[in-house]
Amino acid sequence: MTTHEHRNPGHEPGATAQERGARGGRTLGGSAQQVWLAGLGALSRAQAGGSRLFESLVREGESMEARSREESPRGESLRDSVENTLGNARDRAAGTWDRVEKSFEDRVQRVLRRMDIPSRSDIEALNARLDALNARLNRAEAQASTRPSPDQA
Repeated sequence: MTTHEHRNPGHEPGATAQERGARGGRTLGGSAQQVWLAGLGALSRAQAGGSRLFESLVREGESMEARSREESPRGESLRDSVENTLGNARDRAAGTWDRVEKSFEDRVQRVLRRMDIPSRSDIEALNARLDALNARLNRAEAQASTRPSPDQA
């Protein structure tokens, strides 16, 4: 083989497709194994240095929070500022949601009215009228049963 030739085990002249596939599979399997082992090595290093890194990040965070308190005109920390901003955003979002919900309910009511579909209050009022009519009917029937009929007189 000359210096300009590259040997590719999966493409040797005279090799069958099955032989080329088997060699390519072994090469791919070997590469996957190496990637797996490299990942395990990286995980091992991260675990070994992880606690030191975490402690270092906590110290930097404490330092940054102290600086933010000193630089703030009201003496609030960056965390307090973020919490206040989030609280304000949450309140605005809740107000917006309430307006969207009210608008949706109003539109549904308008569509129902256009379709002549009674609202809940319409149905409740109708039920109250039916209850009153039933009560009057029951009283009238009770009075009629206590009166003598014209045939009995």
